[in-house]
Amino acid sequence: MTNEEMQKIIDLHKLSCKLKKTLRTGWINWQVNEERVESVAEHIFGCCMLAVGIYSTKKLDIDINKVITMIMLHETEEIIIGDITMFDFKELQTKQQDGRQAVLSIFKDFPNSQHFLDIIEEFEANETKEAKFAKQCDKFEADLQARLYEGHYNIDKVQDRFFVDTRTIEAINNGYDMVSEQFLKNDYHIYENEFKELADYMAKVEKQEKNSYNIMKNRFGGENEIKKI
Repeated sequence: MTNEEMQKIIDLHKLSCKLKKTLRTGWINWQVNEERVESVAEHIFGCCMLAVGIYSTKKLDIDINKVITMIMLHETEEIIIGDITMFDFKELQTKQQDGRQAVLSIFKDFPNSQHFLDIIEEFEANETKEAKFAKQCDKFEADLQARLYEGHYNIDKVQDRFFVDTRTIEAINNGYDMVSEQFLKNDYHIYENEFKELADYMAKVEKQEKNSYNIMKNRFGGENEIKKI
């Protein structure tokens, strides 16, 4: 490699490290009261580990290397445009156009930049088995993280826009009062095969935990008393 080529690699790494400090907007919006919510880079790592775990267990007929590449690259745009959530009211088409331009600008000095863009667009199209698997990893990892944050949401401080969202209202009206339950319910329609199995298992575990919590709350006289135990 030439000095110029090596410098490009180093510059790309430096640029990508911004994702280590880019916090996931959704958790900030949900007012998670952890010392620090997860970064985009941590979400990517979680997705990769989830993909490897499922692939290794099920021995699926997919190109796992391509899946990992999709997971790694599809968040690349956030280096420039930031983490935009569905509650930011930005048109999907506009977000995709901005994302495409961001990816092009990041990889413009690399001879195979089109290859990276093709992989990201395959992910967005969600038609191939690798894209569908990667997309479901992306969603399910967030659902798992929502469960890890359960009990650490400042619901009273959550922005009002969440409580005018029809999906949130429907979930609450149907008894899904845990945030992680709402996440899982909102994403459930996209899950297939092994992800549907995992979602059903997660829903069952959450129901058992919630029932146990309610039993304890009734027995010990309230939520504040439980925290003292």
